[in-house]
Amino acid sequence: MRYSGASLGYQLASVIAGGPAPLIATALFATYHSGYAISIYIAVCSVISLVAASFMPDYTGRDISKEYDD
Repeated sequence: MRYSGASLGYQLASVIAGGPAPLIATALFATYHSGYAISIYIAVCSVISLVAASFMPDYTGRDISKEYDD
């Protein structure tokens, strides 16, 4: 049950972020005629990912088996 949510997030992220990424990179290159704009785009996406990951709760060393006990 817990892994279905992780799988759903992975699939949605690939469609939402990975799908338009080549289109955005092409538009940036067409506008600025340089790879630096694409590099900045990738860096911004990386920072957003790191910030989002830092807000996730840490369950290391905790017993999470009680979450699904009925």
